[in-house]
Amino acid sequence: MTSASSPQPDPAFVREALRRITDSSFVPAGSVPATILTYVVERTLAGDDRSIKAYTIAVEALGRPPEFNPDRDSTVRVAAMRLRNALDLYYAGPGAADPLRIRMAPGSYRPSFEAQDPRSAAAAQGDTEPPAAAEPQRRRSFLSPAHWIIVLGAILAVDLAMTVSLMAVQMRGDTAPYEMQPKPAQKQVRAAEKPASSTIVLERIRQDVQRSYHQAVE
Repeated sequence: MTSASSPQPDPAFVREALRRITDSSFVPAGSVPATILTYVVERTLAGDDRSIKAYTIAVEALGRPPEFNPDRDSTVRVAAMRLRNALDLYYAGPGAADPLRIRMAPGSYRPSFEAQDPRSAAAAQGDTEPPAAAEPQRRRSFLSPAHWIIVLGAILAVDLAMTVSLMAVQMRGDTAPYEMQPKPAQKQVRAAEKPASSTIVLERIRQDVQRSYHQAVE
C-alpha cells in the first residue's frame, strides 16, 4: 500500500484501476461517488493529496459555492461513506482479480493504492470449494448400511422399552380397577386375556429384532 511518503505507482496503472471501477455498476461514472473518487485520485497523482479535504471536494469536485460549510453540510461525508462501501463490494466481487486496489480509509479522503495478486484471489475462492464438494460425501456416509443398522437398533431398543412400559401399565390398570368391580366374571375374563395379548406383543418384538439381523424366524 502507498502513502504520501512512499512512491506512487505508475499513473497509467492507477488510472486503469480507476477506469475499471467507474466502468462497473458499483461506482458508475457520473455518480457523486465516482466524481469524488476521480478527483481524489487525480489530486494524489499530482502530488497534492494533502490538500484533499471535505471543503475542497465539495467546491472543486462537486461544484458547491465557496461558502460551503462541511460542518453543517454532510454531503461529502455521506458520499465518501457510500464510496468506501462501494469499493469494498467491488473488490469483493468483479474486482477481486484486479492488479491494483484503490482504498479510502475511514476518516480520510486521501486514496491509497495497493497491489493485488490475482493468484491470491483465486486461491481464496478455491478454499471455499472443498466444503461444498465434501457435502455429498457426508450425505453418502450418513446413508451407509452400517449407519442404518445402528439407527435401526436404537429404534428397536426404544420400541422395546416403550412396549414393556406399556405392558406394565396395562397390567397394573387391569388389576386395580377391576378389583373394585362387583362382577367377578369380568375380572376373570380380563385376567384370561392378558397372557394372550402379552404373548402376541412379545412375539412381534422378537420377529422384528430377528428381521433386522436378517435371521429366519423359527
